[in-house]
Amino acid sequence: MNDLKRFLILNWYPDKKTDSDLAKALGVDDSLISKWLNGAVEIPLERKIQISKVLGIDSRIIFPEEENIGGIDG
Repeated sequence: MNDLKRFLILNWYPDKKTDSDLAKALGVDDSLISKWLNGAVEIPLERKIQISKVLGIDSRIIFPEEENIGGIDG
């Protein structure tokens, strides 16, 4: 399980938010979210930054492999 999926399970879904909510916030199709969460498609760096901002967290929490992304402010 990737860190993004783990974060959503622990922090997003309990608030009754769904993958569809995340897709809408990012302006992408629901199926793309599913592919990212299942590891079928790599999340582009720009989207990692956007996801972190939507979730309101430091990107390194869910994308620890990306050392140069930075915090929620960029």
